[in-house]
Amino acid sequence: MSRRAFVAGMISIPAGAGAAPLINLTSGKGLFSQAYAVPKLSSGGGVLNLYGREVDLTEAELAPNLSRGSGPYLAQPLRLSLLNINTDERMQLDVPASFEFGWVQQRQLNQFLRDWRYDKVKKIDPIVLHDLAKICAAFKDPSQSLDVQITSGYRTQETNDMLRRQSRQVAQNSLHIQGKAIDFSLPGVSNRVLASKTREICGGGVGSYSTFVHIDSGAARQWSA
Repeated sequence: MSRRAFVAGMISIPAGAGAAPLINLTSGKGLFSQAYAVPKLSSGGGVLNLYGREVDLTEAELAPNLSRGSGPYLAQPLRLSLLNINTDERMQLDVPASFEFGWVQQRQLNQFLRDWRYDKVKKIDPIVLHDLAKICAAFKDPSQSLDVQITSGYRTQETNDMLRRQSRQVAQNSLHIQGKAIDFSLPGVSNRVLASKTREICGGGVGSYSTFVHIDSGAARQWSA
């Protein structure tokens, strides 16, 4: 190949062809995946360090695994403003159109929904996160945002045993221990209305309580307490 032909060939290559990486290291998504903003987790106005301590979770464990199917897609973006009522931590979560969270978001949700009493983190089942996102989408306001209050996520066995001593409503083998349950409420939405819509959407367990609604990725069942 002549020098002139080589130079001409180089000029014909689009300027941005090599600029974008195949993997977005910030979001964990591929180049052609749907983009979304990485949520921030804060407490008292500061940003929590999600990676400051060792957590026994591999990237394979963090990856979504939705055995119940993807279901409907979001027509418009949805942002959830999560509040952990026990720790006053807040997290802005941009929900992908598919309701399936990337591994970066999954890791941040694991941290946010940890057992705060013992500061222990466990992978939260992507199925229950998927259901939570779909339920919230049913109540989004015109700005495509929603406030969500989290009462309980993952619980260690020690926490669950302590709660059982305080209340008969806590199951001995609660799915919270496995990271497969979330208790939540939506400010401005009555628990009766929230529970009714949740029963239509959630494929697992749905429990209605006085101050929150319980969802889990176990067998389909319903109860009120």
